[in-house]
Amino acid sequence: MSRKITILLGSPRRNGNSDTLAGAFASGAAEAGYRTHSIRITGLKVGGCIDCRRCWTNGTHCFINDDMKEVYAHLDKSSVIVYASPLYFFSWSSQIKPLWDRMLPYSSVSTKVKMKGRRAVLIATAGDKDESSFAGLRKSFELASEYIGWKIAGELLASGLHGPDEAKERKDLLDRAFEMGKNL
Repeated sequence: MSRKITILLGSPRRNGNSDTLAGAFASGAAEAGYRTHSIRITGLKVGGCIDCRRCWTNGTHCFINDDMKEVYAHLDKSSVIVYASPLYFFSWSSQIKPLWDRMLPYSSVSTKVKMKGRRAVLIATAGDKDESSFAGLRKSFELASEYIGWKIAGELLASGLHGPDEAKERKDLLDRAFEMGKNL
C-alpha cells in the first residue's frame, strides 16, 4: 500500500480550526515520508446517498454521477484517510456528512476496492468546552471504521475553540496534530 494520505476537509471555513489542525497533521506526516493530498469538500457537488443499492453496478463506486468520483479516486490510492470536521450539533459538519454517507460502496459485497486494514484518523473541533460533546461523532467514526475495516490510527478532539482561528494560537493542539501525523 502506498504512503499516501487523503485529508478530507469538512469545514466551510477555509483555514479555520479543523483546517489548521489538519495542516499540522499533514506536516508531521510529510516529515515521516507520507504524501498528503487535501480535499476541500465545500464547493464540491456531492449528493447524499440515496440507498439505491447500485454500488459498483455501472463499473464505478456509485451510481450517482457527481464530484464524489474525484474523492473516490484519491481514497482508493490512500493508505490513510483523515476526516477533519468541526462539530455540528454533536456530529459531522453538513459539508462532510454527504461524503461520509457515500462511503457505502467500500462496504458492498461487490466492492472492487478493499479498505480493510487501511487507517483512518479523526480530527474534530468544537466551541463547546466539554469533550463529551464529541460522543456522537466519535461513535459514528468508530462504528463506520469497524464496519468498513479501517484501523483507527488517531483521534484529535479539540474542544473550547470558539473563534474561527483559535487553533493557530494553541501550540499544544498543533503539536499533538503534528506528532499524530509524524507517528503514523
